[in-house]
Amino acid sequence: MCLKNIFIAVISALTIAGCKKNNGNNTTPPPAVNSKFLQVKNRDIVNEAGNTVQLKGVAFGNEIWSNELPYTHHNETDFERVQSMHMNCIRFYMNYKTFEDDNTPYNYKQSGWDWLDKNIAWAKKYGIYLILNMHAPQGGYQSQGNGDALWTVPENQNRLTALWAAIAKKYKDEPVIIGYGLVNEPVPSNAIAQWNQLAQRITDAIRTNDKNHLIFLEKAIYVKTNVVEDENLFFPVSTDKNTVYEFHMYDPWQYTHQLFNWGYNADGGKYPDESIISYTNSSWHTATFNNPLLPAGNTDWRYFEGEKYTVKDANIKLAVPALVGKSCNGTVYFDDIIIKEYNPAGVFTGNILSINLNSADNWGYWSQNNSGQSGLSNQQGQSDNSSLYISAATGDCNLSNYSKIFIPKQGYAYQVSGWMKGENISAAAGCMLRIDFLSTPDAIYGRNKSFLQSTVQKFINWSVRKNVPLYMGEFGAGVHCFNNDKGGLQWVSDMIDICKQNNLHFTYHAYHEDSFGLYYGYGSLPDATKANTALINLLTQKLK
Repeated sequence: MCLKNIFIAVISALTIAGCKKNNGNNTTPPPAVNSKFLQVKNRDIVNEAGNTVQLKGVAFGNEIWSNELPYTHHNETDFERVQSMHMNCIRFYMNYKTFEDDNTPYNYKQSGWDWLDKNIAWAKKYGIYLILNMHAPQGGYQSQGNGDALWTVPENQNRLTALWAAIAKKYKDEPVIIGYGLVNEPVPSNAIAQWNQLAQRITDAIRTNDKNHLIFLEKAIYVKTNVVEDENLFFPVSTDKNTVYEFHMYDPWQYTHQLFNWGYNADGGKYPDESIISYTNSSWHTATFNNPLLPAGNTDWRYFEGEKYTVKDANIKLAVPALVGKSCNGTVYFDDIIIKEYNPAGVFTGNILSINLNSADNWGYWSQNNSGQSGLSNQQGQSDNSSLYISAATGDCNLSNYSKIFIPKQGYAYQVSGWMKGENISAAAGCMLRIDFLSTPDAIYGRNKSFLQSTVQKFINWSVRKNVPLYMGEFGAGVHCFNNDKGGLQWVSDMIDICKQNNLHFTYHAYHEDSFGLYYGYGSLPDATKANTALINLLTQKLK
């Protein structure tokens, strides 16, 4: 069915309610569902004729970090551009400050309503749906884990719920709006139950006046006290039957976010690349614990040769280098490490890794009791002036580098060797060079389309079990992925193919911004001379 036909003027919910008989107690009957709105049917979204609709579109970031009314983000021309790319929806980012000031809560700005009304008119003209997404709620933007006040200050939840209720009341009869994304990338401060409760509360407030619109409920990207996903994949639980469940996809993160000082501030390589190991889940399994320890006290640079560890455990699937500073109290320095491989006959086959530790890039620090610190020293080095260090740790801790992960072979032996130096190392310390071995129940891939499919598949499997529709609210590759033959176009093409093959609803992030945008130039309207033209052409072709 033609999208524009869906936007024919509808019978208002008030008229429908007016046709109902009073139930005898002078209460207002609940609003009815208007058939002209899109609705959930099992795992599908359907229109009034019962035909399946696949949402395919782009995100409007709306300059929410700097402008309450983002007049320089887009205008009517951009809705026409979205239509010309054969898209049918826009994920429309909102900051609560567009509608409400902190010093006058619950008083909503007419300027905010006027801005939204103007966008609704443009969307109608070009046959584009809007998904209203609360990207920055009261209590703080969530994605970086700095929005605890949403979860710990009850008044923020009161205000967010009231704002959504006001939006739903005002737009309950507007079919160009598909629905409401309640909170973007929530990060509950303590437990997933916090998100369950808030999502249900907001949904109930919306449903008081509005039965028509879809609710878009996004999985928590993590819980601050527990980053390991539960069996529900951190999706919230809701009793509402007209709900679409949302997740975001930027894997592999080191690729899509490479060379951003706020993201993965290093070269993240190319796509596809079969030499880069990719996997979806893993757990630590064992390690080369019998390697020699750095002595207590003060020692100069000394070469340490680890044991030859033979892999005989079928659960060992992956291996990474680790620098251990357990209970050092003082400072341990590491430099110039090598991991060697030996075949089952004990014959040296080659160096798996050889790393001059003159950069801290990709080395992640873990501490069991949150003690200690790590970094790059530019004064201490074995072969030059640089090395990595761990200092002041009072418990188990290590530096590990997952960008150097490799697949060990069954029956082969692996040995890590390198240099260490100590300052004021405690007698109870356990400082060493180590190989950590990981287990995974999942297939191991190169960086390729099969890996992308496997990453998305767990969400698809979940939606099948729950019999609910699934929406990839954000996916995208940063600007650096489209330079120097890094394969950004292929990554996007593969992702769209996966969405089409699995009937996933999706919106690309983002339309206009300098990091991920189709159009660049923050603070000025989109300009065709400042655009990722190749990506725009790809989307136009793929979405026909």
